[in-house]
Amino acid sequence: MKKRLFAGLVLAASASLFAGALTAQANEDISGTIEVGGWPSGDDGFKAAEAGFHEAYPNIEIEYVFTDTTAHHQALQTALAAGSGAPDVAMVEGAYIAQYKNSLALANLRDFGVDEYKDDFGGFKWNQAISDDGTRMVALPWDLGPTLFYYRTDVFEEVGLPTAPEEVDKLMSTWDGVLEVAEKVSIPGQRWFLPSAAYPYQWMFINRDYYDEDLNLRLERDGDLECLQACLDIRNNGWDMNVDMWSSEAYAAYANGSCVCVAAGSWFSGFLKTDIDPDGAGHWGATRLPGGLPDTNWGGSFLVIPEQSENKEAAWAFVSYMLATAQGQNDMFAAVDYFPAYEPAWEAAPELYTDLDPYFSASQDPAPNAIATEIAANVPTVYNTIMDTTAEGYLYSSFNAGAEAGETPEQIRDRLAADIEAACAELKEQQIQNLKDAGVWEE
Repeated sequence: MKKRLFAGLVLAASASLFAGALTAQANEDISGTIEVGGWPSGDDGFKAAEAGFHEAYPNIEIEYVFTDTTAHHQALQTALAAGSGAPDVAMVEGAYIAQYKNSLALANLRDFGVDEYKDDFGGFKWNQAISDDGTRMVALPWDLGPTLFYYRTDVFEEVGLPTAPEEVDKLMSTWDGVLEVAEKVSIPGQRWFLPSAAYPYQWMFINRDYYDEDLNLRLERDGDLECLQACLDIRNNGWDMNVDMWSSEAYAAYANGSCVCVAAGSWFSGFLKTDIDPDGAGHWGATRLPGGLPDTNWGGSFLVIPEQSENKEAAWAFVSYMLATAQGQNDMFAAVDYFPAYEPAWEAAPELYTDLDPYFSASQDPAPNAIATEIAANVPTVYNTIMDTTAEGYLYSSFNAGAEAGETPEQIRDRLAADIEAACAELKEQQIQNLKDAGVWEE
């Protein structure tokens, strides 16, 4: 089976007359109350940018409807299917965007002239929100997740390891170096290197690039077996907690220093500061992913406007201000560390991206955001599918099962492939049907 790519199919649709009128008219003419839905800390970001938004649109009021990530997406999916109950603007996490990009229940942002911003967003994020037939764009990227490796500098210093990011990066540039650090920081039953030994393997797929454009599952990649062997060594030596990185146990361990390292998108800096370890200033550092892994991206969110919204004009004003102005993006970035997908924001306030961050260790030079900016410029475009979220879950369960069974790296990779193919069989057929409906799939 082959996916057929039509040259020029992804068209830069011209702005509608409505969009031109919206741009030209006075901001005071756009009014009403809109509901904005999502998950924390997105609401903190919006509130940090509200003053600028209300200056530009004084007659638009905002009501926030926020809950946890899973509950938000479930409620949004239900409301879209029902045709009522959705907010006027909704956040969508990057893991879910492939499920929404063909949805007719979401407004086509090209009707509001979104294509005028195309050159201001990196292609790897922009293209994720375009429908398979290239005619619609239903979401605007908010943030990126340049992936960083976070580590407790106080623990590194205690065991005689370097703490400066460039030195840590050099030490951990090989899997042997990773294992050296894991052994030094770990105390059996008391302190652990990582929340789960499966995570270094997950980092290889963290940009959710499991399938190619012909929908072939592609798990084999440079260094994957060496990475898996390192994961097994970490597990077999008891250097991981064997818990989910988002669990309450892991959160407590980050804060008290008993889980020393974790990797995530740069948005995790905001999680540390506000939710996980608000008293941890000076205890954390961040650098690139270890083990010689390439620069990559994890997550990042989008904003969508449900078709059922009764005030799309005000909803688009909110979306375009928050995500396609340097002031909106940088006000939010300063508040919650959501790294802007809107690239002009990087140059508009360079101090946000280069100045030292007082939360991080005094030795953290360059600052995490400076490293994240370099990574963001290197992230490749990948092909995302509706199978990706399911596939991601099996990275952990299949690794754990294989490790428990005493399997080799090759056997674990084979187990993972079989588990993903079985779990995603129906989703793959649905993906193929979506591509057939879009006219871009050949048998």
